[in-house]
Amino acid sequence: MLIDVKNTMQMIMQIKNLTLFPHLLLLSCLFLAVTAHGRCSRPIQVPVTAYGYSVIVKDKKFSGILPEVLNIIQAKSNCRFEYTLVPKNRQEILFETGQSDLLVGAVKTARRDKLGIFFNLIQLRATLISVNAKHAPIQRATDLYSRSELKLLVVRAYDYGPAYQEIVAEMSQLGRVIVESDAPSVARLMRSNSKYVTIMAPTIFSGIVQIDPALGDIIKKIRYEKLESLQWNESGIYISKTSLSLADQRELKTYFDKYVNLEDVRRAYQKYYPPDVIKIGIRFSDSTR
Repeated sequence: MLIDVKNTMQMIMQIKNLTLFPHLLLLSCLFLAVTAHGRCSRPIQVPVTAYGYSVIVKDKKFSGILPEVLNIIQAKSNCRFEYTLVPKNRQEILFETGQSDLLVGAVKTARRDKLGIFFNLIQLRATLISVNAKHAPIQRATDLYSRSELKLLVVRAYDYGPAYQEIVAEMSQLGRVIVESDAPSVARLMRSNSKYVTIMAPTIFSGIVQIDPALGDIIKKIRYEKLESLQWNESGIYISKTSLSLADQRELKTYFDKYVNLEDVRRAYQKYYPPDVIKIGIRFSDSTR
């Protein structure tokens, strides 16, 4: 009996290919599943300022509310975020000059809108903050101007909108503004002098005081006062229009819209801040998805 070697070899190869087919199909499905998530073209650069619980840096590891939000996107999109610790003013400069990709923990302003695509996380309201204060309640900016004994401490690069800038400008004209490089410096100065006041988001001040053991004794002495002219502002994350390609801008905006939702943001803030601070300083917007 003669054997057709050529045909036999072809049959063997066909059988072998059939046995490999399920494995090839599985690999193809895995590949499609990964690529379906999308991927940013490079690691996304995120300079951050460590203040309160918004960003916590310990042993060169970044945690806190804003990294937790970005971790949601990183887990689901295959984009990677690289953090660097910088002063607040430096964080702003890097974004303005196109040297960073995201500006996190930023109040929405017309100036920043020119530089980036905004994604809203919360609404916040800056308040007048004092420590161990003996002054009568302050409800209006004019009340603050009339208390000549009070000086206003401000953090360089903080911006809570036009009304805030107007107050700072007027107090500067009166010679009663002291500019500091960061919020912890403001809190430490206020601890030692009840004539110093500041205007900032209550969550920032509260977080600083809770984290710094040296400031723990003023927690029950803090007074938050709402000023009529300081309204609610949107606060969130800006995606750079200059440092990122159009494709990466679109990818990131899509991921924020798809993966970050109101309940995730609410849980993140409630995890770190007491209810009274959230009540006076934060409002969770239904526009956060």
